[in-house]
Amino acid sequence: MQLSKFSDYALRVVVHLAASPDQLLSTRQIASIHDAKYNHMAKVTTWLVTEGYAESLRGRGGGLRLAQAPAEINLGHLLRKLEADKPVVECLGVDGMGSCRLMPACGLSSALGAAQEAFYSSLDQLTLDKVIQSAPGMKALLATLNTEDIPP
Repeated sequence: MQLSKFSDYALRVVVHLAASPDQLLSTRQIASIHDAKYNHMAKVTTWLVTEGYAESLRGRGGGLRLAQAPAEINLGHLLRKLEADKPVVECLGVDGMGSCRLMPACGLSSALGAAQEAFYSSLDQLTLDKVIQSAPGMKALLATLNTEDIPP
């Protein structure tokens, strides 16, 4: 299973914000730190704000911060929202339709569906807080990256 670039960036943003709770970060800063295109990162941060994972403070000195405590952000739930329309194979999509000629008698789709659910279930055990706490060097690394000469 491969996550979309959108989901990858969304995870990076929430981890970054969780590891930098005392600092507001602009979308431009986050995009630069993660070597991502600003326009793509802006779509990601807009989605995170719309879904209630982040909040945006406008004006001079504004930026992004988490809208929820890291202990309240469940990674399985977040990824299910992000990847809801991207099944591991097309026959597992919401409509259950696809172009595969094996669909009428396939035993593989149920196995892949179970594997996909196992992936999400394992992430259901993780909150953003647990991820940050399990990687003590992450806060220090992000603090260093946050202070590099990056335009606000």
